[in-house]
Amino acid sequence: MKNTDYEKQANDFLKKTNTVISSKYLKNDFYFEGDTGTRDIYEITIQREKRKIVFTFGNSIVNSGFYIQFGVRKIIIPQEFIKYNDAQIKINSLKFTGEVIKPIDTIHRPTTPTNYGILSCLQKYEIGTFEDFCGEFGYSEDSRAAEKTYKAVCKEYDNVCKIWSDEEIEELQEIN
Repeated sequence: MKNTDYEKQANDFLKKTNTVISSKYLKNDFYFEGDTGTRDIYEITIQREKRKIVFTFGNSIVNSGFYIQFGVRKIIIPQEFIKYNDAQIKINSLKFTGEVIKPIDTIHRPTTPTNYGILSCLQKYEIGTFEDFCGEFGYSEDSRAAEKTYKAVCKEYDNVCKIWSDEEIEELQEIN
């Protein structure tokens, strides 16, 4: 199945359940414990009638970052210039680097998370006990980090259950 088919499934599900997803860029930073590269972090809001959940979402590293690249050198472009077109960015490279850059090999623009990308990352299955969780995902039961992750995953699943019915969650499980 092509990625566009998955996105269509996600959008159809949202339409059918009268649910809206919105995202707001927060920053580019380390997100997950152990991250070796930064990624774009968004505030995601999922709303259905009066029910709403809000959480942060770490986008994939490949889809993150706003920068110019020439050779091996990579210069971050301030987010305020995101609306500039490529020609304007090239002309204004002095503002970003303190020097005129010629030629710029690449202008990398971030990609906002898709509805499919967000829905596919949600916890859609009950986790069970902390011991079950550790056994299933290879965590140590003595780890504080594992306990923190377990609590976050349980909270996410509870939030999913607040937005959609059991039948709708089963349909959501089929999207990915």
